[in-house]
Amino acid sequence: MSPVPFPTSSDADIEAAIRTYPDGKLAQVVKQSDPLGTGPLAIKYIPARFAATYGTPGGQLRISDTTGFTWGNGTYVAPLAYPVSSAIFGRIGVVAKFDPTGWRVFDATEQQNQDHYLAWAWQRPALARSVALTAQPDYYNQQLRNQFRARFNIKCVLFPPDQTNSAYTRADDIWMNVTEWAPNRDIANSTDKDILSGWSNDFTESHVTVIVDDEFEDDMGGTVRRALLGFTTRPLDRVKTALDIAQAHAARTRLVRIKA
Repeated sequence: MSPVPFPTSSDADIEAAIRTYPDGKLAQVVKQSDPLGTGPLAIKYIPARFAATYGTPGGQLRISDTTGFTWGNGTYVAPLAYPVSSAIFGRIGVVAKFDPTGWRVFDATEQQNQDHYLAWAWQRPALARSVALTAQPDYYNQQLRNQFRARFNIKCVLFPPDQTNSAYTRADDIWMNVTEWAPNRDIANSTDKDILSGWSNDFTESHVTVIVDDEFEDDMGGTVRRALLGFTTRPLDRVKTALDIAQAHAARTRLVRIKA
């Protein structure tokens, strides 16, 4: 059997793959994430120890720059269309509004676009070799993906989950990393003082809305997030759950409980 050729792509191919909202897949995701018709919502699950950070309604979401996160620095959320998909990362669900008008979006859920990125990354052999051949692949991956997003002025990356749990997360779910630009047009991180000390400007009216009964830990090298209680074994009704969460966010008077 002949080996599969390594993908080849040009900058023009990548530019052609980038969609400006409302073009592209994000438009359908946004529609499904707006059950009340008052604007799309996103959800970010965090460990309970950080809940007080979001205790004041109306705040913003924190930019993540932790080495090893899938697409580099940015604000990681799940669109509300996938209301429990990222609950595997923390018991507290913070819900916020967002307006993606004009966002340049790279859809990394599509294999062809994944190939575009791989081809681009391999054209930077020093970093690509460090990803493949050193004990610090997370660090070098972060550098590559930040450089890619900065080079093509990508505001939002859509990507599939890379950690799963059969009751919460499906392979065809969509997560987002949203870029916050620093004043010099670099990608901002959580310590940039010029952007409100690391808080994203793209998410508004955020507050704690969801609490999850279960706890999770890495399994199978981190590809799976195993539920420690594990009482929830069937996938949850996502449409109903998203509506419940949207109503609770609007009311600001109650929490939606995701029962274990």
